[in-house]
Amino acid sequence: MLALVVAVSLGIGFVVAAGVIGRESRRLSLQPRQPVWRLEEAAAFVEGELSFDVAAKIDGETLRQLLRIHLNQLQFKSDPEAVDQIADEPTSIQRVYREARSQDIEITRPIVDAVVKAHLQYLTVIGALGAASSSE
Repeated sequence: MLALVVAVSLGIGFVVAAGVIGRESRRLSLQPRQPVWRLEEAAAFVEGELSFDVAAKIDGETLRQLLRIHLNQLQFKSDPEAVDQIADEPTSIQRVYREARSQDIEITRPIVDAVVKAHLQYLTVIGALGAASSSE
C-alpha cells in the first residue's frame, strides 16, 4: 500500500512539474531575443562596412579598442533619460576621438567617424538601438 501511495505521489509530481516547465518554456519562447554585443562579431561587421581607404589605415587591434571605447561611451556616459540622444553621431564621434587620443591611440578623425557610424549600424542590426532586424 505504501508503494502505491509513493508511486501515485511521484506521478502527480511529475505531471505538475512537466506542466509548469512547459508553460514557462512557452512563455519564454514568445519573448523577443535580447541583444548581445560580441567584440569579434562587432569587429567583423564594422570591418565589412568600412571603405577600402579607411580599412587600409586601421589595424584589427585599434579597431577593437575603438569599439570598446564607443561601447563604454554609450553604456556609461550617456543620459538614460535622453534615449534619442544616445546615438547622436557627432557627439559620439567627438567623444570617441578624444578618448582614443587620451589613450595614445594614433588615429584620425575620419577613421573614427567611419568606425562609429558602422558600429551604430551594428548596434541597430542586433537590436541594441532601435528596432531589431528580422534577418536572424
